[in-house]
Amino acid sequence: MRKSASTALAAAATAALIAGTVGAAGPAAAAQDSGRHLSVHSWTLFNQSGPGPNPGQRFTARVEARTEHGRTSGHVIAEHVFDGEGTVRVEFDVDCLVVDGGVVTVTGPVTSASATPADGGAPTTGPAGWHPETGFSFYPVDAEGHLRAGWAGADLLHPENPPRATRCTPTPANIWVIGGRTVVHR
Repeated sequence: MRKSASTALAAAATAALIAGTVGAAGPAAAAQDSGRHLSVHSWTLFNQSGPGPNPGQRFTARVEARTEHGRTSGHVIAEHVFDGEGTVRVEFDVDCLVVDGGVVTVTGPVTSASATPADGGAPTTGPAGWHPETGFSFYPVDAEGHLRAGWAGADLLHPENPPRATRCTPTPANIWVIGGRTVVHR
């Protein structure tokens, strides 16, 4: 039973973490300015299916990223909790922070990814040495008055697949921001 619960959670996690990211790769965003000081601090609550509350799920991200004198650093934790099923957690170290046209993008290689079932079973993790590029993009308010974000996660069920993000490239808006705050300092 534990193995099937873990497998079911991994399947739900994969769908939740990578939904809408196919074809996310595109031309690189504006190059970073080597003299620029830039930082982003965020705790954000998301919904993948619309702008309102998402009963039974809690999808959050914590972002701490900075660029000083052309050097970018930081860390991001994305966590998706499915009530009664388990938790998916993806962490990555920031290798690029770009603000272009009001869109804030952070990308970086996965440092850890796991899907942990609520029943206490063994978590599903990525294989050793697996560090696909992943990322978030935060968009200004859209025409309907909603805050949107883009998320390109990691495919725990098929780690052999190519990464869902490209370094410094914005991820298309595929989730809604329903709470929290993102602060950009220039």
